Amino acid sequence: MASRHASGGPSRLLRVMLGAALLCGVGVLQAADLSLKTMPVGHLSRAYFSERAAHPTPLPLIIALHGGGSNGSMLARATGLAEIGEAAGYMVVFPNGTGPAIDARTWNSGGCCGYAQLHKVDDVAFLRALIDKLVADGQVDRSRVFITGLSNGGMMAYRMAAEAPELFKAVAVVSAVLDTPPESIVKGVPVIHIHGSDDPFIPFLGGVGPREATQTPRLSVARTVEAWVKANGADPRPELTESADDAGDGTSVRRYTYHNKTDAQAVVLVEIKGGGHNWPGTTAPMVNAGRASRNLNASRTIVEFFDLHGGAAPDNPPGHPPGDTDGLPPGATPLPRTTAPVAPGAPPAPR
Repeated sequence: MASRHASGGPSRLLRVMLGAALLCGVGVLQAADLSLKTMPVGHLSRAYFSERAAHPTPLPLIIALHGGGSNGSMLARATGLAEIGEAAGYMVVFPNGTGPAIDARTWNSGGCCGYAQLHKVDDVAFLRALIDKLVADGQVDRSRVFITGLSNGGMMAYRMAAEAPELFKAVAVVSAVLDTPPESIVKGVPVIHIHGSDDPFIPFLGGVGPREATQTPRLSVARTVEAWVKANGADPRPELTESADDAGDGTSVRRYTYHNKTDAQAVVLVEIKGGGHNWPGTTAPMVNAGRASRNLNASRTIVEFFDLHGGAAPDNPPGHPPGDTDGLPPGATPLPRTTAPVAPGAPPAPR
């Protein structure tokens, strides 16, 4: 899920996570049966994890990108996104980045990370080719493709949305920021951004994280969100929704929602107050990465956002993936909320 550097935190813990429970409440869903597949892209053989069984009709697609120093299988096992996405009617694929070891893959997201960036791997071409293959195989509806990612994978998701917005209905990132200049965004795409206020690898306020080994400064979450608000023609004055620490884990949730003329959720920033460099909702937080909030289930929240932007199956109303309660694990109590508009001219996130 993360790496040894800014692309995501320590990776060795992921081996432990493989045997752990996926997420709070995910056990009520049938485990996804994923298999490793390969395809040629240029001079490389690229790999991805997806369901073994074929679908009789094309489905909406979620591409989920792992953090640096990880791989697709680890992301699937750590987040439960495959089970939640498939239950909501999506095909979910987990591509692998490149690198010298199976548990040390990275993505060339622009200025980051590791092997992929050093060797100038064309990951944009790979993900384009992957979409084309799944569409040609009759597995995927080209008009309903979504992308998400964690850390270095979130940076890569942003690069894809910036450079090839025509491919995607919406994008979701966790613990990541733009790794290309804001000017690289050529067209607006609906965005949900989930980020811990105390992230020690990719700081909420930007700059160099205290646990960032490469000492590479990062763009702030505010500047990242501002770029997407501008690209989507959204009102820069968001609606603020706050949720209490119902889980008692020292975190709470602030949701900044930016609307435009056609989309009530054109851009959404979910700030995990007190949260670290983790996928919220996981039961196996990474060591030295800060708190992994249990006040939000990131996988369900992302699927809900994709549902609202064209991904919902006809028998699954938008915004309510099976068993979902406001992005929380099944059976959880909805958090108390207070809603108020942010004052005109306020930044999109606390600085």
